[in-house]
This record gives sequence, structure tokens and C-alpha cells, in this order.
Amino acid sequence: MDRSRAEAPAIRITHVMDCLADPSKIRVVAALPANMHEVLPYLASLLPTAGYSHAAGILTLVRQGRLITVYPETVTLAKALDEVDAQAVLDWLWERISEACARREELVPCFERRRVPRFLDVYRLLPGGNCGRCGEASCQALAIRLAFGEADISQCPRLLEAEFARNRSLLSEWLGGAG
Repeated sequence: MDRSRAEAPAIRITHVMDCLADPSKIRVVAALPANMHEVLPYLASLLPTAGYSHAAGILTLVRQGRLITVYPETVTLAKALDEVDAQAVLDWLWERISEACARREELVPCFERRRVPRFLDVYRLLPGGNCGRCGEASCQALAIRLAFGEADISQCPRLLEAEFARNRSLLSEWLGGAG
């Protein structure tokens, strides 16, 4: 989104607080410009790695380690570096919401409950062995970073081995990484 014009952000930060998950970061609450309840199933379709509950009207996702929860009229964001970083993530989200609105005719809305894989789900699909070839101290450390969107499955060279092809495919589908 071009900020060169003096326009107000589409998603406006209303509260800034200390982050509970990481004291060196912040969390924010932001207001959406309109009720997005009807758009959320299309947004869920556009963001297949997001967890979604149509009944609750909530979509959750992780973007570059930032935890995002989208409600019909509000967004919460945790683990942002600062307000500028938070607004950049919210601008990215607004671009996705705008795209979901524009592509409603071609997108198949998602009405099924879908959850984001937890780090233990990811860990169980890694090859194991703690070889360190990914640059992490352990497979568990890589799983945590993968689950929070801070790493990509391509970092694990063992996942390229034929015996782990199915695991690589599942992880790619879950996390949106290189398959």
C-alpha cells in the first residue's frame, strides 16, 4: 500500500500494549473499517495456512512470527517489533482482505473449521536426529520456528530425501513452504 499520499491506514491501531509472549515486543488491537464477517470465508480460502472457525467468526494466522487474529470488526496482533512494524503487518492484511473481496466470484469460500498446525504437529513430521544442517540446535527448535512462520521447510535438507517426501508435502501444505 502506497503511503506517499497522506491517507489514513485502512486498519487503524486503537490500542498498543506490552506483548505477553515476548516482553521485548508489542501487541496491538486494531479496528477494521467495516464488519468483515462475510469476507472471512473468502479470506480463509485465500490464506490456506490460516486457522479458521466460521461458527466463531475468527481467523488466525502467523506472519513472519507475528500472531494475527481477525475478528469481524477487530484485529489483534502480537509479537510486533513496534508500531511501524505492526502497521506494516496490518497493511499487508488489508491488502489480502481487499484481494479476497475483489476475487469473491472466483474464490471458493471456506466454511469448515481449520486449525493452524501446532509446533508438535510440525515436529512429528521432521526427520529427527538433530543433525543441525538446518542451522538450528535441534529439530524441536526448527519446528517452533516453522510453526511461528520464522523459518521455511527448505531449511531442512533431510526433507529433500525420498523417504521424507510425504512429510515434506504435508508440511508444505500446512505451512506454505517450498514443496
